[in-house]
Amino acid sequence: MTASEEQQREVGGYRLLRRIGSGGMGTVHEAVDADGHRVALKLLHPHIGTDPQARRRLAREVNLLHRVRDAGVARVLDAEVEDAEAFVVTELVDGPTLEDDVAADGPFSPEELANLAHGLADALRAIHDVGVVHRDLKPGNVMMSADRGPVLIDFGIAQVADDARLTQTGMVTGTPGYLDPEVIAGAEPSPVCDWWGWAAVLVFAATGRPPFGRGPTGAVLARVATGRTDTDGLDDVTARALRAALDPDPARRLDADGVLSVLDGTWDDAALTQVIGTGDGGAAGAAGGVGPAGGAAAAGAGGAV
Repeated sequence: MTASEEQQREVGGYRLLRRIGSGGMGTVHEAVDADGHRVALKLLHPHIGTDPQARRRLAREVNLLHRVRDAGVARVLDAEVEDAEAFVVTELVDGPTLEDDVAADGPFSPEELANLAHGLADALRAIHDVGVVHRDLKPGNVMMSADRGPVLIDFGIAQVADDARLTQTGMVTGTPGYLDPEVIAGAEPSPVCDWWGWAAVLVFAATGRPPFGRGPTGAVLARVATGRTDTDGLDDVTARALRAALDPDPARRLDADGVLSVLDGTWDDAALTQVIGTGDGGAAGAAGGVGPAGGAAAAGAGGAV
């Protein structure tokens, strides 16, 4: 089937207009429903639709996401999990991705960075509250809406459905530099991995560069494992706070509240120094883990199966 033919066909009552993305788990299309409303339709790879276990996982994740009502989260509108041609429909969010925004206009100002951090943190808390883990937080999965601010898109729903197959093959899905060391080592994705991705996205927005540089995957993962975060050009306290949030040792990481207090300028000097040190590039003490407001998120707590 040619690209032109693909865009003329219908899937589950939705007419495909154009392909807007693709990945290891499927392709994303702009589509219209029967009433002419524009939506984003993720057409999942065929093996997911024909695997009963994958369909059950997919249905569970979709049902949980239906409960999320937050301006910073793209709403799940529909899904087909019983047919061999499985798909998920979400609202289509207008605006550039964070990746494209930074490419066009450069790194964020301190005020813009604080607003981004708060918006994404609120969105993560909303999905974690219903037991969902995004699993693939990166600049390309954050839309910058003029009306709503940052909006999370492209949840790792397909990865959830495909967990059994990925586990059997030893594969890890995600984007190097935005995956926490625990997931890279084979741990089950949990809210911890989303907060790691959150901090990594903030480094990108603040510097305009990937948090652990570019190059071969192995080289990037080695920098993740040794905490070599690229924060050049940032003010000293912000740089140390973001490095502490991305410490390879989860017991020493600065939590989300700590990072937000730095970006807001409301931190306590003595308390923060215990965590992020005094400018020598390393964290000095236990940070209590990465987590949402009000406490740390233990690995696996509230996460998707």
